[in-house]
Amino acid sequence: MPSNDPEVVGAAKSASSGIRCQPGSTLTEQAPSSPPSAPSKRQDALLFGAILAGSLAVQFSFDRVVGADGFFHIRQALHPLGGMPWMPLSIFGDGWVDHQLLFHVALSPFALLLDGVPAAKLGAGVFAAVAIEALRRVLRARRVPYPTLFALLPAAVSWRFLLRMEMPRTQSLSLALLLVGVWALLHERRRVLFAVAWVYAWTYQVALLLLPVAVLYAVVRKLRGAAVGPAPVLVAGGLAAGFTLHPHSPGTWRFIHQHVVLKVLNRDALPVGGEWTEGGLGTLLATDPGGLVVLALALALIARRRSDDAVFLGALAACATVGAVLSIKFIEYSVPLSCLALGAALRDAARGTDLAARLRVPLAVAVFAGLAVSAGVLRSAVLATEPPPDRLAPAMATLDAHADPGDVVYHFGWSDFPELVFHGPEYRYIVGLDPHFLALERPELWELYAKIERGWGTNPSKPIARRFGAKWAVLVLPHEGAEALLGADPGLEVLHRDPHAVVYAVAP
Repeated sequence: MPSNDPEVVGAAKSASSGIRCQPGSTLTEQAPSSPPSAPSKRQDALLFGAILAGSLAVQFSFDRVVGADGFFHIRQALHPLGGMPWMPLSIFGDGWVDHQLLFHVALSPFALLLDGVPAAKLGAGVFAAVAIEALRRVLRARRVPYPTLFALLPAAVSWRFLLRMEMPRTQSLSLALLLVGVWALLHERRRVLFAVAWVYAWTYQVALLLLPVAVLYAVVRKLRGAAVGPAPVLVAGGLAAGFTLHPHSPGTWRFIHQHVVLKVLNRDALPVGGEWTEGGLGTLLATDPGGLVVLALALALIARRRSDDAVFLGALAACATVGAVLSIKFIEYSVPLSCLALGAALRDAARGTDLAARLRVPLAVAVFAGLAVSAGVLRSAVLATEPPPDRLAPAMATLDAHADPGDVVYHFGWSDFPELVFHGPEYRYIVGLDPHFLALERPELWELYAKIERGWGTNPSKPIARRFGAKWAVLVLPHEGAEALLGADPGLEVLHRDPHAVVYAVAP
């Protein structure tokens, strides 16, 4: 079916030119004799506007914040270059190391312009659109037919990917930077590669993933008979410069050891968040198999016609999918990389044929139908699992009437911290974001904290006051059996009770 879309026309010209990489060449395709038409800046702006509108429509289809950590991030974004005083007992007691510094800087304008929850939701929607746009640009640079459709494909085949993108967290910008790194590798943009590694290091310490990506790229080049090049060295240099010249250096290196090396290698020994333990091939097959199907199609096509960049992208997608099997949080990388590999594989399969034209309408129908389904599943899942964003506001208002700024507030679940600090930034808390932040700094306190959370002891007010130095305690509901246990403790006085929380004064 013919099309006047400049992206489609450009893809068709590229397909018909039969471009190939010769042994010893780069993974960059040689320019065709008739250069493809590219969308104008106005068309690019309109496409991004449409992607942004769709992302915001999904984000504001519910009133909840996706993922509790967003409450912390929007609070931190109000002073992104400052400290983080809220967990003095943790590894941050002797200095804040912001491994998401540029994310908080990017979120800051939203936090300053809007109030709280709307700021977090608007920022999340914008950053999700940025990630999709980055994928679209890479697809277009690789001359994949219909790059806009393939850029939307990850959200169409995986509602979990869409969920991860719509969180007010770092992963959208992380994906965008990873894709820029992949583009720089494939197009031999060495300065860009070094720079993106540096910027990535300031944005999220997942930037370390860029190094094995560069190594994989070098291995594929070697196996395909091309010169290896300095890509791994450039990435390593950019990362080293980024972490060393970081505003919070030298704590960045210590934090990498604590938060990456120790946590990744000791997931069974250290307490970690649920997203690190949720995973497995069975989970993906049962709840979100779309990414696996896309990867299987991509690898099947690549096996039949193995162009250099498609082999690299297929291997990269396969490695990312292994990561998603180990921890479902990595689905935010595995699904878009699988779609990128499928796009490159289809480009190769369509050369010299009308396959791309014949697939245009079915692909468009499948993508937009998938987007509707993913958005619906996402909305239902968020409304079923995420609490109302202002549920703790009345409890914290009661605390404000009694407590002084700087007082330590005990909470009976480490995951309650983001909401508490969102509503009560003037107080200090025990642990949050990741439980090992307390476990690594004061393991004996973490063991005590975990025992209290599980309902250990008949008078927990004593260690709460003596060991943790807390004058107040907040029990976020539901917490099975906790109200009965705490109600029998003479050292706890109820100041406030509602369906979402109980506030206690702790006897000294």
